[in-house]
Amino acid sequence: MITVGEMQISGMLTMLVLSVMLVMCVPSRSTRQGSFAKARWIMAAGTGLIALQFLLQHTFGFREMGITQAVLCNLLFFTPASLLCGMAILYVQRQGHISRKEWLICSSICALSAILLIGVTVLDGIPFQQESTALRTAEYVSSVLYVLMQSHIFTMQYKSYKQLELAVNEYYDRSRRDLFGWMGLSMKTMTLLAFIVPIVIFMQGAPLVLFSIGFFFAISYSTISLYTYGVSKDVERVEEAEGLSTKSEGSSDTTQGENSQLSTFNSQLEEWISNAHYREHNLTLGIVARQMGVTQKQLQEWLRQSEYRKLAGLVTKLRIEEAQRVLVEHRDWSVESVADYCGFNDRKYFHQVFQQYTGTTPAKYQANN
Repeated sequence: MITVGEMQISGMLTMLVLSVMLVMCVPSRSTRQGSFAKARWIMAAGTGLIALQFLLQHTFGFREMGITQAVLCNLLFFTPASLLCGMAILYVQRQGHISRKEWLICSSICALSAILLIGVTVLDGIPFQQESTALRTAEYVSSVLYVLMQSHIFTMQYKSYKQLELAVNEYYDRSRRDLFGWMGLSMKTMTLLAFIVPIVIFMQGAPLVLFSIGFFFAISYSTISLYTYGVSKDVERVEEAEGLSTKSEGSSDTTQGENSQLSTFNSQLEEWISNAHYREHNLTLGIVARQMGVTQKQLQEWLRQSEYRKLAGLVTKLRIEEAQRVLVEHRDWSVESVADYCGFNDRKYFHQVFQQYTGTTPAKYQANN
C-alpha cells in the first residue's frame, strides 16, 4: 500500500515536471500562438501551486497532525490551482478572450475561500496543532465555495466547447473531434473531481490514495494535452474554423444580392459534383467555396438552409453514393481502395459511415448487389 509520504512526494515530482514542461515549451511555437503562449503559463502556475502544496504537506506533516490541518493546506492551494488550470483550458477554447468580469467572479470566490480559512485559523484562538470545530466548519464552507467556482468554470467551458464543436463540424468534411476532444474530457474530469474533493479530503487511507491517483491522472492528462495541442497544427486548424464562425456571427444578415446567389446555387453545386471534387481528401469549407466560385459565408448559409446542414453532410452523402456504385462495378477492388477512391481517409471511418447510411457493411452490400 502506498504511504501518504510516498504519495506526497510522487505528487510533488509529477506536478513539478509538468510545470517545467510547460515553462520550457517550444518558444517559436508559443510565439506564433498567442492564446496558447499565455495559457501554458496559467496552467504552469496551477500545477506549480499543486506541487508546492504537496511539498508543504510533506515538509510540515500536516496530514500527521490531523485531518483539519491537512484539509486547510489542500483547500488553500487546490482552489486557486483549479481556477488557473480551468481558466487555461478556457483561454485556449476562446483564443484568449476571457473578460475581466469572468476572471473577477472566479477570483472573488477563490479569495473569499482563502480569507475565510486564514481568518478562522488566526482568530479561532486554538493552537494550529489541535483540532478546531470552527476551522472544520470553515473548511466545509470553503469546500462548497470550491465546488461553486469549479461549476461556474465548467459552465463557461461547456458553452465554449459547444461553439467550438459547431464551428469545426461545419468547416470540415467529417467530424474532427480529434482536434479538440481532449478539452471535453479534461473539463469533465476536473469538474467531477471538484465535486469529489470536499468529501475525499476529509478521509484517510485507501479512499484518499485512490482519489490522489485519479487526481494525478486528470491534471497530467489536461496538462500534457494542452501542451500537445499548442505545439501541434491542430490549434491552427481549429482557429481557422473558428475564424469563419466568428465572421458569420458578426454579419448574420444576408443582403438581397447574396440571397439571389443562394437561389442559383444549384447550378454551381451540380458543376462541382460533375467534376467529382467531393472525392478529394481533406476538404474544408474554404476549399469547396473556392472550387464553386462562391464565398465561404455564402456556402455556409446555403448548407445551413439545405437538407445537409453542413459540409460533412453533403460530402459524405455523395461519397457513399459513389462507393455504392464502385462496389458493384469494381468487384475486384479492395475496400481500402474503394474508400480511398471515394475520398475517405481510412477504412475504419469508411465502414462506420457506410453502415450508418446504408444499414450494412461494404462487403455485404457488394455481395447482395
